[in-house]
Amino acid sequence: MAEEAATPVAPPAPAPEEAPKEKKNDSKGKNRRKKEDDTPIEELFDLSKPIPRVDKPDKGAHEAKLKELNEKFEQLKKDKDQVQKKIEAAMTSGKNTDLGKARDAMAALRSKKGKMIEEKRAIRAQLDLLKKAGDKLVQDKKEARSSVRFNSIEEIDAEIKKLQKLQETTSMSLTEEKKLIKEMDGLQASKEKVKDVKSKDASLDGIKKERTAVNESIKAKDKEIDAVTKEMDEVGSKIKSLAAKETDKRSTLDALFKERDAFKKEISVVLKEKDALRDEYRENNNAWWNAQRAVKAQRQIQYEEEKKAREAEKAAYLKKKEEEEMKKIPYEEEMGLCDYLADYLSRTYLNAPPAENKISVKKEEVIAVKDDPFAGMVARCKKNDDEENYFSKGKGKKKRQRAPKKIATAPFTLSVDSFEQFGSIGLNPPTKLDEVENSVKELREKKVWYSQQPRGSVPTAKDIRKKNEKNAQKLRQTPSKAPTGKFSASDDTFVPLGNGSSTAAGIPSWGAGQKPAPTVSGEEVVNADDPTPADAAAQE
Repeated sequence: MAEEAATPVAPPAPAPEEAPKEKKNDSKGKNRRKKEDDTPIEELFDLSKPIPRVDKPDKGAHEAKLKELNEKFEQLKKDKDQVQKKIEAAMTSGKNTDLGKARDAMAALRSKKGKMIEEKRAIRAQLDLLKKAGDKLVQDKKEARSSVRFNSIEEIDAEIKKLQKLQETTSMSLTEEKKLIKEMDGLQASKEKVKDVKSKDASLDGIKKERTAVNESIKAKDKEIDAVTKEMDEVGSKIKSLAAKETDKRSTLDALFKERDAFKKEISVVLKEKDALRDEYRENNNAWWNAQRAVKAQRQIQYEEEKKAREAEKAAYLKKKEEEEMKKIPYEEEMGLCDYLADYLSRTYLNAPPAENKISVKKEEVIAVKDDPFAGMVARCKKNDDEENYFSKGKGKKKRQRAPKKIATAPFTLSVDSFEQFGSIGLNPPTKLDEVENSVKELREKKVWYSQQPRGSVPTAKDIRKKNEKNAQKLRQTPSKAPTGKFSASDDTFVPLGNGSSTAAGIPSWGAGQKPAPTVSGEEVVNADDPTPADAAAQE
């Protein structure tokens, strides 16, 4: 059999290198850093110490260097492509010569031999399949023959006749007869196995014939391959003799090959520089990023510590405030409000205001006039004197004594703040003068009742005001309904006059023009019904 060795072929020209594509961060951030990919910052820095400052790398300078290297890479690639074109031109220029024709013939023979080798491989694969099928049939035949005692159906029939004759002519027990019948049944069933063995023998004969034909095909293919190989040897010797004459062309190609290899080395150096530059920038950027993470984590730790300190300080302040509140008398504000309202109603509507509570008007100092030219003169009526002299000395007329003006009694009124104050202690304000005395009595009793209540048993006036403010705010945020033209006591604009009256926020100014409620200044209560300093001066 001929050897299936192929003649070595010159390697094809390598494809031009391509610059590695830069990874770009798109708008969706597919190549962005993920938090789970970062190393825990506690493993990189000691957060209990100051974090060293790391400057952010200059991205503009990095991109400028990359651009310079890319331009150098593109120029080297263009130069290498030009050398490759020269090599291809030099190799294709000798196609029409004897050497070129010999090389073309060698290429055709090489291709023909390659096809023959592939065909031989296919035939060998077919032979392997036949061999496997034959081995399987031999194994099956052995297994089938091991289970039968006879090699033909005729032998089995003869044995069955012998057993039948033995059954008919010999007396035996029932057990022996059953055993004999079972043996005849087994012989009858073994006929199928014998037939199977015969069919396998026939199949083996067919496979042997096919293997013989395949082996003949392989031998014929080997002869064809040997013939092509011999022809290739003849053409190869011719190529060597012709190539020895073209030494100048070969030297030119060798120089071009060396020049192309030099460009390839320079390109690889530029690519390595780009990779090193990217790695350096990535390391610097990672160091800056980790430093930023460390500073952020350190600030977070400091914030947590300050937060805990503030919370502890706030808890201590609240505890101290609570202790101070516990030292105070329970419902002191409510009892003071009861006293204030009772005193106000008593002073304003039940008893006359004491003189010390009136607003005192400081009289202006009178400055005496020196060298008054009208000193001692009295104004006189012009009708009772002559027309020229109507100023004269004398006692003059007495000043007329006028009766004091009667002060009209003002109607009973209460300000909106008074309604709110009564509501904060759970009492109804008086709506007319006859109810004032009863309201004062209720206020005194309410004060005594507050003094008997334990701390926290009933809502304080402050709690009631907060609740009223919250309800009023909710009422302002709720869109108002369209007016129906009908009055309803449950409407939002109806002013409650009983317990828990709401704050004055949002209530219509139905009490416009009324006198304001008395104000508290220190411990002194100023009566709003007392005359103002201007009124007192006018009366005097």
